[in-house]
Amino acid sequence: LSIDYQRDLFTYNQINMEVPMRKNQHGYKPQPYIFRKSRKPIETLFSQLCDQFMIRRNYAKSFDGFKNRIL
Repeated sequence: LSIDYQRDLFTYNQINMEVPMRKNQHGYKPQPYIFRKSRKPIETLFSQLCDQFMIRRNYAKSFDGFKNRIL
């Protein structure tokens, strides 16, 4: 969501990232039906993966340690 991150992506890789906003965020605009329909299953999947792999409670000291823990 960071505007700086979006700018860096576009500057270095020519990637224009569009992030749909949630209803409780400032600047919310209604989204087309196809985006609304597909967003909830994606968020549910991410939540399930975070719970399954205990990603939020992570004690790895480096990315390699994190990667090994997930594998």
